[in-house]
Amino acid sequence: TGEINATSGKFSGVIEAREFVGDICGSKVMQGVSIRETNDERSTSTRYTDSATYQIGKTITVMANCERNGGSGAITVTININGQVKTAEVIPYTAGLPAMYQTVVFSVYTTSPVVDISVSLRVRGQYTTSASVWPLVMVSRSGNNFTN
Repeated sequence: TGEINATSGKFSGVIEAREFVGDICGSKVMQGVSIRETNDERSTSTRYTDSATYQIGKTITVMANCERNGGSGAITVTININGQVKTAEVIPYTAGLPAMYQTVVFSVYTTSPVVDISVSLRVRGQYTTSASVWPLVMVSRSGNNFTN
């Protein structure tokens, strides 16, 4: 317990910083989901819990990497970050292409210490061979500023 003021050396223990210099980023690959039928929906979810006791602002970014193999109809990806939602219709069918890929990105700034994240994949239409999504979640905070 106490204040640390040093220019060099080592410290063993836990430090909680309310302000800092530099950037910090953590990430997790969520469990992927696949659909092999038409008119079906599947989802995957995770929860981020901040270890800081002080509510530090952070940006939560989800990159939902989608794949589609053949078929027809619409594929919809919905990303939900603590109740803020982005829905995107992705990868319209193009005849002759064996597989198509697209990434849907959504970011939310929050000070909440607990963040619930879900990604759902929905397929509507006929003859969908398969569709999959593999989400990557990144949590970042920065002690730096952006300027125009």
